[in-house]
Amino acid sequence: MLLSAKTTPAPLSFLWLLAGYILLHLVIRLGMGGTLELDEAEQVILGQQLELGYNTQPPLYTWIQWLFFQLLGTSVFALALLKSLLLFSIYLFTWLVARQVIPNQRMALLASFSLCLIPSVAWESVRDLTHTVLVTAIASATFYIVFRIYQKRSLSGYIALGVLLACGMLAKYSFGLFAASLMLSALSVREYRSLILNRRMLLSISIAILLFLPHLLWAIGHLEEIKAFIGGQVGEGRETGYLNGVLVGFSSLAKNAAEFLILVWLVLTLIFPSAYKPLSAENECVHRVLIARFLITGGLICIALILLFGTTQFQSRWFQPLLIFFPLYMLSRVETVGCSVRRETILRSVIVFFIVIVVVLRFAQFWLAPYIQRNANRMQYPSAELAEQLKQEGFTSGTIIGDSNLTAANIGLYFENSRILSPKTEFFIADPNEGRGQCLVVWKATRHDNMPSAQVNYLKNLGIDAQSKPYRYITAPYLYSDRGEHRLGYVLFSSESLCNKPRR
Repeated sequence: MLLSAKTTPAPLSFLWLLAGYILLHLVIRLGMGGTLELDEAEQVILGQQLELGYNTQPPLYTWIQWLFFQLLGTSVFALALLKSLLLFSIYLFTWLVARQVIPNQRMALLASFSLCLIPSVAWESVRDLTHTVLVTAIASATFYIVFRIYQKRSLSGYIALGVLLACGMLAKYSFGLFAASLMLSALSVREYRSLILNRRMLLSISIAILLFLPHLLWAIGHLEEIKAFIGGQVGEGRETGYLNGVLVGFSSLAKNAAEFLILVWLVLTLIFPSAYKPLSAENECVHRVLIARFLITGGLICIALILLFGTTQFQSRWFQPLLIFFPLYMLSRVETVGCSVRRETILRSVIVFFIVIVVVLRFAQFWLAPYIQRNANRMQYPSAELAEQLKQEGFTSGTIIGDSNLTAANIGLYFENSRILSPKTEFFIADPNEGRGQCLVVWKATRHDNMPSAQVNYLKNLGIDAQSKPYRYITAPYLYSDRGEHRLGYVLFSSESLCNKPRR
């Protein structure tokens, strides 16, 4: 799949290889049909319209997804195409950065495809992540722009940097950690310090603030909910005592950073032990120095979060923007001290092996699942069959209210011009004018007949009496499985005046 170690890859060759890899994943996802993953379901609901904010995550991914829905229709293809383009961008900008640091273009190509040795990138990002994929693409593009500013010193570079900084914060709030790490590391490198202290940086910062300001004002209005969400994500170590919280925080940091890096670090260490040889001053590259200090600064900031703010929980995917250039850094050191063509060949073979593993796992997740696991997974939900039964029961279009994002979106995907609501999408109720028609309340009833209490309360807030009509049920067998049926409960209201409470 990758080029021979004796071949010097042209840029076009890399782009064809990368396009083929991403296209393969796109085809696999489309072959899985119209059942949604968790983040996909959320985007189907939130992407119904443009808002300054939707929930406890920034809105940029949903804005872009809304545009794709407008162009391509609300579909799995629109969801998968956006994800594919973002994944393409991550590998592309990593390669562009690698070309600035690694003169050997074969090694630069391997540095980009070494991301396939990071499970969070090679598997989780392909399978279901959204905001993390977007912020990683923006982070890699930001690093490339910083390199271009160093080389060209152009005004356009500072303008692009400001736009990227705003986009990063609109993609995921944790981008602030990336930006702070990059800024501090650049200030610590003499050659880059003048770029940061340049008056044109004020233009970059001004652009970033102006573009981020509308959402920031929205976020201030929902500050308590966002703080509660972030607090739940990072933990609250102070409640268990400072020292215990610090110990828990360091344990979580070490565990998840190791989980993120262990495979790629182990592979590169075994193949290239020369990466740890000290480099002489004349062999040092200013760009590699910046990357090294960026990686160190990111770690120090995480430590500061533990010591100063009581952070006790980390997740491996959070490290994507901070550690995405670790394989590149390792391979740049290898290229500097020199390595044999044979070792390049070994790394290429290992990367191809893990690409094959990921592809096989994607097949296993859907088509092979009945043979290797006891229970069906959510990708085997018979959404199309259940939606067809609801059509036969009399629902044509209107408002669909599910007990979860998955239930609501998996059904709503098959009813054009219908408004989709869920108690799981905080702060957001789609425009009532988009929901004229019938009102369908639907919930997962595989294990329990009754409507979940959270959904009942959500309906009460909308002014809907969930007990006013009898519950009805439909079932369909899981896809590619003989291990039971998926069962939905539903209530169908014919009045268009229901479910049309104005947005909050």
